[in-house]
Amino acid sequence: MKFKTFLAALLVAAAQAMPTAHAQDPTSDRHNTARVYFDSYTPATMYDLAREQRHNWAPQTVWGQLTFPPTKGKPVPAMVIMHGSAGIEANTQMWVAALNGIGVATFVVSSYEPRGIVSTVNDQSLLSQAANLMDGLQALQLLAADRRIDPERIGVMGFSRGGAVAFRTAIEPLRHAVIKSDVKFALHIPLYAGCNQIYWSRQITGAPILNLLGAADDYTGAASCEREAALYQEAGGDIRTIKYEGAYHSFDATYKLKLLPNAPTTIPCGVVRWEIDSWTIYSELSGAVIPPAALPDFYKPCTKYGVHVGRNAAAVAQARTDVLAFVQQIFFGAKSSDPAPAQ
Repeated sequence: MKFKTFLAALLVAAAQAMPTAHAQDPTSDRHNTARVYFDSYTPATMYDLAREQRHNWAPQTVWGQLTFPPTKGKPVPAMVIMHGSAGIEANTQMWVAALNGIGVATFVVSSYEPRGIVSTVNDQSLLSQAANLMDGLQALQLLAADRRIDPERIGVMGFSRGGAVAFRTAIEPLRHAVIKSDVKFALHIPLYAGCNQIYWSRQITGAPILNLLGAADDYTGAASCEREAALYQEAGGDIRTIKYEGAYHSFDATYKLKLLPNAPTTIPCGVVRWEIDSWTIYSELSGAVIPPAALPDFYKPCTKYGVHVGRNAAAVAQARTDVLAFVQQIFFGAKSSDPAPAQ
């Protein structure tokens, strides 16, 4: 009896130490759309996430909007959708409708509102980017445990700051710091991602990546994401980059092109790369190693203010075609000329 009690206590302790996601209002019925709450964390820094400094992972309940396509009861593929610095914007609904239209469920994660944040456009320090990454990985675990969803066909797409999540969830040391199983995303779609700060390891999941950029982007820039794509290719990754001419940041937005005068950009600073294994920080512009404590002084003189964001009709139309073709190919084995699968 004592051994059984000890074993039970040991299992409970192990479960408590493992950061797994679970819905707080699970249901076995298939609904078209519903808000789903799940447990996540707010790591203070990316280092705290990567090195599993769990004492610096503040518990946080977040939520997402889970929407199912019309189905015949079989498990469906799903896409985790991660928002950018402005929070969940109106363009998200276009992607939800497009993905639902080809038989893919969507889970739009809200990282800001549950934490009392409206926007980080003018101040990215309001929330660590590790928190967005954590939410994306916790959402993956949540969906993989839902019997209505095929755990082998869950993808992630994100915009700007959320695009960085779409990239970083393919990095094995970051994924494994949170997920202690083989659960991983089956595809990644970053749109105009933030790639000026790259957290890098050659240990990648190998899942295919579709990297979509605006050639005229003066916020996060296209060159840095092309550099990140090159790193994945050098590591044997399956990645395709498409750059839309004349398109600025947030080219799929519902509003016209506009200037954000107080939004900072670090494009002039060049790419700064964190080597995860050694946690060595490099300036790719100068080749110099940057001590972590010196980062504020490094960024201060090269950070500029004033960027453009807004819709480019041609780019968003082509991006929609490119995304759906990519998703159909990976999730359904369809060629770009094939019709969408039957609902």
